[in-house]
Amino acid sequence: MKNHEGYVPVSSEETEQNNAEKGIEWNSSSEIIPSNTRSFVVSLSILLISLSANIILLLHHFPRTCQEDGGRSIYSGLSFDTLVPYRTQSMYWDRKNANSTAANDAWDAIDTNPMAIALHDDFAKQVGLGPSIRFPWDTERSIYYLKGFHDLHCLKLVRNAIITGRYGNDEEITLTHVLHCLDGLRQATICLADDTPMPALVSHHVGDGQMRRCRSWEKMSAWATRLDQHACHQFEDYREAKNTLELFAFCPEGSPYQPVMRAYFDYHGHKDPYGDKSELGDQVH
Repeated sequence: MKNHEGYVPVSSEETEQNNAEKGIEWNSSSEIIPSNTRSFVVSLSILLISLSANIILLLHHFPRTCQEDGGRSIYSGLSFDTLVPYRTQSMYWDRKNANSTAANDAWDAIDTNPMAIALHDDFAKQVGLGPSIRFPWDTERSIYYLKGFHDLHCLKLVRNAIITGRYGNDEEITLTHVLHCLDGLRQATICLADDTPMPALVSHHVGDGQMRRCRSWEKMSAWATRLDQHACHQFEDYREAKNTLELFAFCPEGSPYQPVMRAYFDYHGHKDPYGDKSELGDQVH
């Protein structure tokens, strides 16, 4: 066949030589890859390796940071790991007798003394707590009041005021204290925003028998009364203390604060916590 003018066939050797000069190499087992794009391929490979490594790190880190922590408290370390059935009837109230002796005794037996706790300054700073009243027996600790115990104290006080009808300016329980407690409970309820759907098969028995996931009250009590942060605190729920320092005069055996507490009262003597207010009553509120 005659060649067209201007067309000159090129031998395979010349083609390979020209391709090499232009930066094109041929491999019969692969695609044609321009050699002048090798740097791009290398950069892309490094980028993909880096991206893959970051994805692996993210997948490794993501479950630890986003997994359900069970509502673990940064203070006591407790989680919602205790199942407790909700009851519409209990020993704390009698449908037939609101002022039953058994119910009154059950409420009175609820110990709210661990409400006050003596936390070290370093711990308070670590968990982001603000300053509080100084613990009288250790200059590096302050007194804080645990919310759960405070709420139970308020419930006891409000119930007692309702049952006895004894509240007002001339009574041990003031109306101001009752209303303060009610508003505190209102805020606590709204803050919790409990969204548990409660079955309602029987009137006035909403949620009866339903299992609730709770923190262990016993474990919280044990944490609050640990000897190093036991505040030596005892009080009466239904009375207003005047000499409040006396409320911190009950260090248990083994308490590291017992020697200091005893030395103080051996020197100054005791006063009636619920008697006339003295200059010592302003030290702890």
